[in-house]
Amino acid sequence: MRLEGKTAIVTGGGQGIGRAIAVAFAREGAAVWIPDLFLERAKTTAAIIKDNGGVAYANQCDVAQEESVKKMIDRAVAQLGRIDILVNNAGIELLKGVEEITVEEWDQVMATNIRGVFLCSKHAIPHMKKAGKGNIINMGSSAGYMGAPFQTVYCASKGAVHQFTKALALELMASNIKVNAIAPGGVATSMLDYLDEEFGKKGIDIKSFIDQQFGGVAQPEDIAAMAVFLASDESRVVHGAALQIDGGLTAA
Repeated sequence: MRLEGKTAIVTGGGQGIGRAIAVAFAREGAAVWIPDLFLERAKTTAAIIKDNGGVAYANQCDVAQEESVKKMIDRAVAQLGRIDILVNNAGIELLKGVEEITVEEWDQVMATNIRGVFLCSKHAIPHMKKAGKGNIINMGSSAGYMGAPFQTVYCASKGAVHQFTKALALELMASNIKVNAIAPGGVATSMLDYLDEEFGKKGIDIKSFIDQQFGGVAQPEDIAAMAVFLASDESRVVHGAALQIDGGLTAA
């Protein structure tokens, strides 16, 4: 097993890509801590893992709030003993024109999508430094590379994730802590369903656009496979990358 004996935190692991990553990590031998804003979702993911013989723990956490993150990290370390892998996956979407977005909505997306990455990294890194190694995987998006109408705040937040990843990779170069990001294109999750519905109201067929991806719409397990690779020793020289897993959407 590629992650045998390792420990991992997967934020937003209660559904979609986060759940697929948590399940894949456990299948490869990792003990997984699953923080999610919605505890019942995290419990469902943990139950799936346990039913298949894995080790998993559910935890309620709001990654946008520092005290919540600090408590989550402390609990994870107390239970798991250390943090080998941190996957900053938690994120939210908003589909609105710039004129319609309120300051509160803008701040909410930014707080979850980039402040959450910062806070979880901030509080996990000291434990990784103490252990002399670590691995951070941030969830970016093809939207961080290309513009999309009515997704200004989401695009801005994911572009920030990519740049945060690169800067942090350089900062931690001498600390034996690997830092990378995954930038998915269209993935079959509830977020894609939301986009399809909201874009449809504006007369835009988003799924036909995403269907142009090589291989069609990705599955959460496709993204999880890349996360396993980045979490494993197979990717030991991959550092500071934001890997585009988008079927060629951003190739042009």
